[in-house]
Amino acid sequence: MKDEWTKVSPSDTLVKFTYSDLPTGEAFLTAQIAGHEVVCSVLLPKPEHPFSREGVESHFEHGTDFGIRSRTQPH
Repeated sequence: MKDEWTKVSPSDTLVKFTYSDLPTGEAFLTAQIAGHEVVCSVLLPKPEHPFSREGVESHFEHGTDFGIRSRTQPH
């Protein structure tokens, strides 16, 4: 199974999430803030079944800001 969606975070930023079942039985999750090159990823050795978008989002709820600035902001 593979899924991809976007959601506006509580800090009013657009975040893209993905979920992919791997052939090894693991699940690969990602989160990326719009306008950023950094992608945060998680490899779950024993994923939840059935899959839920809320479950994926909960893995990133404390870390989707990634501590970086948008590329459009000066450094």
